[in-house]
Amino acid sequence: MVQQLKASRSGTKGHMTRSIGLINGYANKVMNQQEANSLEVIEGKLKGLYETYVIASRDILEKLRASKATQEELDEEQTITLQTQDEILGARAIIKQKKQEWLDDERDRRLLTLFQATNQASNLAGNQAANQATSQAQMAQLIAQIVAAIPAPPAPVINVTAAPAPASAVQSIRLPQRQI
Repeated sequence: MVQQLKASRSGTKGHMTRSIGLINGYANKVMNQQEANSLEVIEGKLKGLYETYVIASRDILEKLRASKATQEELDEEQTITLQTQDEILGARAIIKQKKQEWLDDERDRRLLTLFQATNQASNLAGNQAANQATSQAQMAQLIAQIVAAIPAPPAPVINVTAAPAPASAVQSIRLPQRQI
């Protein structure tokens, strides 16, 4: 049974090695959109293969322990698993680096496009802005003159000496009394 599990895991390891090789090929490439998408597909495939590999390795280790395998066999199994884990971590580091490079490049391209568009707009609007600033200053002066010309509303007159309101106009509310 252990031999069948090892054979199955070996097949999975072969597919993982192929995927890791493809990922390593991206290490020195300058990324574009198509390569970034391909790298994501390979990453997903590698993740699934690694999960299968981990399950198979766990099953092999359990079977070896159940069959009272020697410590040497157990150590060899753990060494194989750790080596594969190191290969996966290396591939994930390349993926992470390439994704970050792609994101940085994409951000830089967008900023450059935005800067160029802003620069063109400011060049086209240069004369318009000067004319508009003059118009706005004249408009502000005109508004200030109009506001200054508006008379202040008269203050309301309140007759303090007037008689108090009749008792019928004042309503009283009876609050509940507190029981002691």
